[in-house]
Amino acid sequence: MSTIVARPFEEEALFNAAFVSVLLSEAAKQYDEKSGRHAMPVILPYLVAPLALHRPTREKLPARVTAQMGEWVRAHPELLVDLGDRARSLRPLVSAGVCFGLRHGVLQSADGGLRAGHMQRRPHRMARSADVDSCVARAGFLGRWFAQQGDAVTTLAMWGLRV
Repeated sequence: MSTIVARPFEEEALFNAAFVSVLLSEAAKQYDEKSGRHAMPVILPYLVAPLALHRPTREKLPARVTAQMGEWVRAHPELLVDLGDRARSLRPLVSAGVCFGLRHGVLQSADGGLRAGHMQRRPHRMARSADVDSCVARAGFLGRWFAQQGDAVTTLAMWGLRV
């Protein structure tokens, strides 16, 4: 018999395919702009999500994309301790977010990667929390930062992950 574990309200609100597709759309948009109009490699959303959704990592990310990623990662080993586990546990959610985004036009498939699609403006009555805004902003930062790196496999390797 399996036990259903209730998640905190904020987790329930953040950890859903629609929200993840918004995160990935922002990351893809910023990647596209910073890389000279290249689509974000499809593997990078699986790194964007565990970094942008994890508050300790999100809060310690550098302020500028000019920071050397390899040096920054080496200077913050405490953030890598459970990154592999977080990435694995979020894999189904990221996949669902990509599928949701593609199905609803929030993401577009292009050149073997992802581009931001069109999103409707949210109603004025629908407020976002500071956590949500922070996650979206950091996902955009990660898109810009990743665009300045070599290939996606090298970027994953810098973070101690592999395909």
